[in-house]
Amino acid sequence: MFGFGTKRIGITVDQTGVRYVTVKKKKSWEVGSSGFLPIPSGIIVEDQIVNSESLSLQVKQWVKAEKLRGASATIAIPTSQIIIRKMRIPSIKPQELRQLVELEVETALRLPFEDPVYDYIKVSQDDESTLVLVFAAPKKLIMSYVKVFEDAGVHVKAAEISATALVRAISSQQEEFFEESMLVSLDRGTLEVYMLQNGNPIFMRTISLFEHDTAVDDELTPDQTGEIIAEISRMLSFYQYSIQEGKSRISHIIVTGANQSRDQLHLELEQALSELKVEKVDFDLYASGRSKDFSANAYRVAIGVALFSKQKTQINLLPHRKTETKIKFVLAILGMMVWVACAVLIGTNYLDNQKISAQNASRLTALNAQKSAAEAKLTSKPATQGDPAAFITMTRANRKDVVAMIGDIKKPLPVDAQISTISYSSESQMSLIVVFAKMEDSARYLFDLRKLSFGENANLQSITETTIGTTNAAVSANTQTPTDPTNPVANNPITTTAKQYTVNYSIAFKKATAAKDAGTKGAGEAKGEEATNVQQK
Repeated sequence: MFGFGTKRIGITVDQTGVRYVTVKKKKSWEVGSSGFLPIPSGIIVEDQIVNSESLSLQVKQWVKAEKLRGASATIAIPTSQIIIRKMRIPSIKPQELRQLVELEVETALRLPFEDPVYDYIKVSQDDESTLVLVFAAPKKLIMSYVKVFEDAGVHVKAAEISATALVRAISSQQEEFFEESMLVSLDRGTLEVYMLQNGNPIFMRTISLFEHDTAVDDELTPDQTGEIIAEISRMLSFYQYSIQEGKSRISHIIVTGANQSRDQLHLELEQALSELKVEKVDFDLYASGRSKDFSANAYRVAIGVALFSKQKTQINLLPHRKTETKIKFVLAILGMMVWVACAVLIGTNYLDNQKISAQNASRLTALNAQKSAAEAKLTSKPATQGDPAAFITMTRANRKDVVAMIGDIKKPLPVDAQISTISYSSESQMSLIVVFAKMEDSARYLFDLRKLSFGENANLQSITETTIGTTNAAVSANTQTPTDPTNPVANNPITTTAKQYTVNYSIAFKKATAAKDAGTKGAGEAKGEEATNVQQK
């Protein structure tokens, strides 16, 4: 029960069963004890524990038989349930990086499940930004696996993914840098493919191949090898053109698996992908001192999981209470900040609305005063209303003979000039728009307008010059005269241009003097704004 204090234990769970190994360091890492618990079909389906009670009962009995109670172990999480996301964040101090990543994941990162558990690896960094890889999985799924072993008496200290465990197991026995590599792991019923950059998985794929009861050492059928090669080729293209945008590609494929199927897949990939370096890895190096019946290749992921160390930067998807507390604290602070900001915004809007309401009230008071003054003016009787004779005298004084005025305006008009528009206001002025053929005629006409008897003054408001064109009627399109091939002039229309000047005049009327009546205190002035427009075109 207490024999595992200096040993590391790794446990894997899949649809076929539960495996564990212990590793110990001598000259190199070696496998100590190991064990396998077969799981009946239907308890784990698509990496989800369907019958947790049955699995928990079997694991308790198995842990007791293997004398694992009280031991601490690291477990592997199924690859199919893990999501990888790239995230670029501003470069900050290393001790603050985790808090910023947690904040970004909780607020900005969209995942296909709720309540995630996540961890990250820093990939690169410059002065402006840092690139990290975020690995996330559903917390409910991970806790379902952890609970099975915790209930059986095994303390789970970490939970990681198969890809990083395999990379660690390979790297501990041979120098392998995995700069841009594809790692293939062939198991009973499934094939997992990991695409790696500098040892970090950036894309993972799980492919179902066999039925559950197929033996481990069965050879692959031609259909299965064809399917595997086609899928790997698609993933190589996806990496080169989608992930790397044509800048680089996978140059190295590493095949792992159990015995015959691993050797067969390695040979098939070498023949189909001859431009790439394809090699296989044998984990029997870890089995020195063990019987020949023990196959370390079947425990390759468990070996890598057992080599997990918290002292190094590793992906650990086991939920931590400290991390959750920090996240809740950060979210509480953010909520408080949002509440304060909303309160300030509401207060500012309230003050602005109060100010606008006061301004509107002042304007309404002013408008009501104007309305009252206008109503009083309309209802009040003019001073001249009591004296009909004075009113008649004033009306006659203000009356103008429009026909005579138009006649006076037309008399000095040049022969080739034409009045376009006349606008007339009985109390103020008259406006004219006249079209002239010559500019000097407009000046002469202004001089004559200033001599009019009814005008106080005449002014030229504006003058506009326009060019008009005319076509020789004898050769226009409307004529029926046949063309003469010997006369080029007759065959081509002649276009002439002329200028005309549109001038706007204003004539101010003389002010009429109101008649005064000696029998009254004063004569009122009748002011009217009756406007009459007379237009001539």
